[in-house]
Amino acid sequence: MDSFFVVAMIIIFTIVVFITRFCRRLRQRHYDVPAENFRKGHSWSMVDMFPHPTYSNITEHRIVDGACCEICGISVEDQHMTDANRLLQCKELASEAVPLRHHWIKGNLPPYSVCTVCDEQCSVLPQLCDWRCCWCRRSVHERCLGILETTCDLGPHRASIVPPNCLRLKLVGVRGRRRFVVKSVVAPSVPQWKPAIVVANKKSGNGDADNILRAFRRILNPLQVTDLCENSPECALEWCHLLPTATWRVVVAGGDGTVGWVLSAVDNLALKVCPEIFIIPLGTGNDLSRVLGCGEGYSGGIEVEDILMRMKTSRVVRLDRWQLEIKPQRHFGIQLPLKRLIMNSYASVGVDALVALNFHRHRESRPMLFGNRFVNKLWYFTYGTRDVLERECKDLQLKIRLELDDQPVELPVVEGVVVLNISSWGGGCFPWQIRGTSGKIPEARFDDGLLEVFALYSSFHIAQLQVGLTEPLRLGQAKTVKITVLKGSVPMQVDGEPWLQNAGCITMTHHNQASMLASMM
Repeated sequence: MDSFFVVAMIIIFTIVVFITRFCRRLRQRHYDVPAENFRKGHSWSMVDMFPHPTYSNITEHRIVDGACCEICGISVEDQHMTDANRLLQCKELASEAVPLRHHWIKGNLPPYSVCTVCDEQCSVLPQLCDWRCCWCRRSVHERCLGILETTCDLGPHRASIVPPNCLRLKLVGVRGRRRFVVKSVVAPSVPQWKPAIVVANKKSGNGDADNILRAFRRILNPLQVTDLCENSPECALEWCHLLPTATWRVVVAGGDGTVGWVLSAVDNLALKVCPEIFIIPLGTGNDLSRVLGCGEGYSGGIEVEDILMRMKTSRVVRLDRWQLEIKPQRHFGIQLPLKRLIMNSYASVGVDALVALNFHRHRESRPMLFGNRFVNKLWYFTYGTRDVLERECKDLQLKIRLELDDQPVELPVVEGVVVLNISSWGGGCFPWQIRGTSGKIPEARFDDGLLEVFALYSSFHIAQLQVGLTEPLRLGQAKTVKITVLKGSVPMQVDGEPWLQNAGCITMTHHNQASMLASMM
């Protein structure tokens, strides 16, 4: 009887643990678009010195420093933030008003603003005067305000905005931890409506993501803008589930690693209609952004309205994505679990990956030394120069075996092997296109289902490629690439993420294609 009781308790305990873990996984797979600022007043950002003459929206006095709302743009003294939360309404995230009305903010208009009614310059007096709508961005004189119709059409970027009167929110969570999230969204009657979702990574490059988040919150519905340091990309992409019939455009502000993070989130959510991805390059290399015509890197002032206009004129292209299956070598007859990664840009083994690995280790130990894109490139140059003397990856051909489409490739004396999906590599170098004495070069595309493979003789060879003084050792194109690490460990990297790879087999096969926006400008 006692043994039966013990067995029954064990079974019951096992079932409870299984159900608990199953429910936890379901909760982890469920994502919401957060509306954390809803009904909490303004979203303040402290300003040490305003760049233009600025007046307080509470006292109307001239102020040099103070607080500015990141969403509606009002400015006040530090001590009047509470008064502003009580007296001045911020830009509404969700509303039931039909039709949508202008949300006027008094004074502090952008320089050279022109009145929508009379076409004369606004805000010419040294005081808090004239008005600006924080939705459509129109400016108007006080004397002209009564002439302008009250209905707001959201301005020139209406096709990218989710209007507040098309949203419904709901409260979720337990008592004490309840929060607002987006419950539903309906499409507005706007021709060619392709709403934007903005995600930014503050850890990329020069730290310009803060300015980008702030600028997009001013123009779009703030709920469309997500800080990846606070919420996952899956939360931002939940918009695609709420309205699956719309064509969503995701603006990714970050480096190549951030773009890969967002593309993996698209895979995880198994969306019916995949969104179109537009890149604002903030990383160090930004190779994927370069081949898509989105620029080599933003720094300083970023005009969000120009970015939205470039999105409208961009064309949709398909980007091949590749799966890497890493099968470790057996140890004492035990097969360790497989590891799977996704590659969007390139992968490498040897000297190129070693430079990235040294850079990564140093940045992890002293992050304060890596806050600037130019400084980051200097660090890369330093590690590459050091390896010219040390040659840690010499005789790589004795440590690895390479196969292209199941055909073995005999490697000469090399220190690195690079596999390209896109033509740009190493922060703006286009090695496959460098012409030398090898005659006709096969065309390289990022949508042809082929990978380009070449070898590096040394770190000095990388430096020569960067300035176009030599060509790479082209090994061929293939649909399947297999690299076998025969002994020891070698540095390896995928899209700039490096590690030390122990003995095992790495197989690269086609995964899927992503919809990307290639700039026409």
